[in-house]
Amino acid sequence: MSTNSDLDGLDYNISSLEKKIYIIADEVLDILKNLSHENQQQLNTKLIAERMFIKDTVKKMLSETGTASNDQSEFIFMKEIANNVLDRFSQLAPLTMNPALSSIKDRLHDKSYVEDTAAWLDSTIKIVKKYFNDLADRNTELANFIVLIMKHLEDTELHLASELSFHQSKYTEDRTFENEISVNMKMLKQDLHNTNDIDDLKNAVMGKIENINVGIERKREQDMLRLRETESTLNSMGSRIKSIKSEADQIKKKAEEMEKESFTDKLTGLQNRKSYDLKLLETIANLKRYGVNSSLMICDIDFFKKINDTYGHKAGDLTLKKLALLLNEKLRINDFISRYGGEEFTVILPHTTLEVAKKVADGIRVYIDQAKFTYKNESIPITISIGVSQFSKDDDINTVFERADSALYLAKNSGRNNVKTEQDSSPSEEHAHKTVISTIQGTN
Repeated sequence: MSTNSDLDGLDYNISSLEKKIYIIADEVLDILKNLSHENQQQLNTKLIAERMFIKDTVKKMLSETGTASNDQSEFIFMKEIANNVLDRFSQLAPLTMNPALSSIKDRLHDKSYVEDTAAWLDSTIKIVKKYFNDLADRNTELANFIVLIMKHLEDTELHLASELSFHQSKYTEDRTFENEISVNMKMLKQDLHNTNDIDDLKNAVMGKIENINVGIERKREQDMLRLRETESTLNSMGSRIKSIKSEADQIKKKAEEMEKESFTDKLTGLQNRKSYDLKLLETIANLKRYGVNSSLMICDIDFFKKINDTYGHKAGDLTLKKLALLLNEKLRINDFISRYGGEEFTVILPHTTLEVAKKVADGIRVYIDQAKFTYKNESIPITISIGVSQFSKDDDINTVFERADSALYLAKNSGRNNVKTEQDSSPSEEHAHKTVISTIQGTN
């Protein structure tokens, strides 16, 4: 039996541990920000470690940690540091990186992995670097496209300048041709006026007509040459415009794919956390403006860590895909299903009261419990626990989730494979739930 002094000591250790975790996480983030400002090309654990060792707060903390006599306490301490550093990264990182960070967190139960600080920290850094590299690749692709467009614009500008020069030349040629005709006609008139001999007059007229014919033929050849040049230029411009349109269509298609990807969970194909947040705002707005009743379900796979530990992470991934498939089969087309993170899924049920949502949730629970899932010819049982809340006009994106999350916590505590609603959650249970979450993850 624990005495009061034992409990006081436990509370003190938790408080001390939280403080140390905050220090480590804040120092790591501060170092990463400084390295980013310094434009460091090679970001690695050695560089971060070197910066960590010169921090006075870290020196002091490490010296205190070195006095621990219990190996298990040191393991728990390192595990909590790793877990909270990863949580801090998750808060800063884009949603697409969360599955990779969750995978690292799943490995924190492995003592050797946690004790190898370089391994888990370097894994985290690699994920961040991959995201930065992806951004760099996208920026490079965009830059190349802009360079290509600029080249096409320069070609178009040269073409316009050429066209202007062409029209100026044509105008000059037309004026010259007109002048030649005019001169020949004046000379013809003079000959008619001055010459009395019919043969001389005939020769003069024929000579002037020949000069006019030569001028007309020369003008016709010039116009034909200009016409061919214009046709060639128009064909070239048509090809350029077609090429630009094709490239623009490809960029547009890729941009749409990237936009869709940013709202989709890659593993399950469901909507992701970012998409869920937008849908949540839309649902609250519809309730406030039109009075549309809606409910929220949070579904969590029971003993998911045990599935990973027993059958491996590949089986865990297939379990998540299986659950996504089952949810799609059981729910309506207009129900919004998303993977919130890890093994948690959220479902927004429009035009649904809390009472109806509970029945829907229980139907889903039974449907999944009865479903068959095998991996390598071995049957893997899947059950889920569900917490349900109903949107109210006073809700924001956090409050409605917190009520469903508290109901989910109660469902887990009630033996799992269970459904609870916000009406089942007492204030004391909600407080206990928040206390546990605060102790494990820390608060901002």
